[in-house]
Amino acid sequence: MQTGICLRIYLSESDSIQHAPALEAILGLCQQAGLQGVSVLRGIEGLGKHGVHSASFLELSSSLPLVVEVIDTEEKIHHALPLIQEQLPSALIATWPIQLIQKPTE
Repeated sequence: MQTGICLRIYLSESDSIQHAPALEAILGLCQQAGLQGVSVLRGIEGLGKHGVHSASFLELSSSLPLVVEVIDTEEKIHHALPLIQEQLPSALIATWPIQLIQKPTE
């Protein structure tokens, strides 16, 4: 087993960085930093500083919650985190230690 960090970034579909969708910019930063375990989860409803965001049958919101989850080594996460924070200074970001468990490659 190897220790690592889980990095979770909370965004909205409407967030942007330099007139581009924030999600695209964050994925680009993760790729530049060499992060491997990156997943994007789209929420159906959320409550944040701007109120409730919901997807219902009556209206389709363009501002649904997104969660970008990154799992990698401590070294890679600590390298990437300042780059991400610089681009998203007001984003909510959480980290916690994890154990990386992988089957050895043959």
